Amino acid sequence: MRPSYRDLIHTAYEYVAFVPAEPLTDTIKRGQYEISGLVKTGSDERERGNRRAAPLRMDASRGDWSDIETLRLAGDRRDDDFVDLFIDEVIVADIGEGTGGWEFSGGSYSVELR
Repeated sequence: MRPSYRDLIHTAYEYVAFVPAEPLTDTIKRGQYEISGLVKTGSDERERGNRRAAPLRMDASRGDWSDIETLRLAGDRRDDDFVDLFIDEVIVADIGEGTGGWEFSGGSYSVELR
């Protein structure tokens, strides 16, 4: 990697780390989400968003975004905290607990906001 690229990338990361986040838009908080990837609820674990199983669809407008927005505005960008809150406050609010809670144990996911 060229030193000039390395410096440019470093500057971009510093900027992102120190620029305060803006509040989430209504499009994000009221959107319809489709999640593809490995999803588990109870003993049912399957790859969603393919020919055999539709993506996990949810209506984000039913969720409580306050804790997610608080973390975001405080600059807390840890994925695990966000995922846990998104499951508890947004997904469960729309589609329920399921038979044993929702788990996303895969390594890669696709999330579409409609």
